[in-house]
Amino acid sequence: MFEAGHVYKRFTLANGEKVTLRVLRWEDLDGLLMFINSLVEEKRGDTESSLYTGFDRKVTREEEVEWLVQTLVAIEGENVINVVADINGKIIANGDVTRGSYKDTRHHGHLGLTVISKYRGQGIGRRMIETLVRESRRAGLRALDAEFLADNETARRAYEKASFKQAGIIPHKVFRNGRYFDGLIMAREL
Repeated sequence: MFEAGHVYKRFTLANGEKVTLRVLRWEDLDGLLMFINSLVEEKRGDTESSLYTGFDRKVTREEEVEWLVQTLVAIEGENVINVVADINGKIIANGDVTRGSYKDTRHHGHLGLTVISKYRGQGIGRRMIETLVRESRRAGLRALDAEFLADNETARRAYEKASFKQAGIIPHKVFRNGRYFDGLIMAREL
């Protein structure tokens, strides 16, 4: 169903750059490594980063190989629905829905999505969310949730446009740079 490299859609940003939304593939290894490590650098250099959890240290090529193999197997097994955004072959965003792992939660998916800072607020995340919602429905899922920093207004707007509603707040979920941040959970039925 979700073949590696499958193209979901193409669109053009206001600045003329052409974006391709597609399923990741083995050939993306080095691009994914650059993507994840650029997020680590962003989080280190920006005390007000809207990035959620993780991104604490640079990832080695071997670690990225292991992650990519596991993810491609999960995609093939229909346990993960993936979409990456690339511009001229450079990965600028990665998102996925992970299906519940228990028999009685297989109908539910958790959506995670990250866009590099240069491309946030340009509609890429919204289009990726729309794609993941559509593909989740096609895969037979009935509900989705997403979790991110409660003060990330860009993410909140993108999820609201995709009919997600606030489902809860997790007080002080994240501790960063001497401060606590709340986690926001949004959810929707499909």
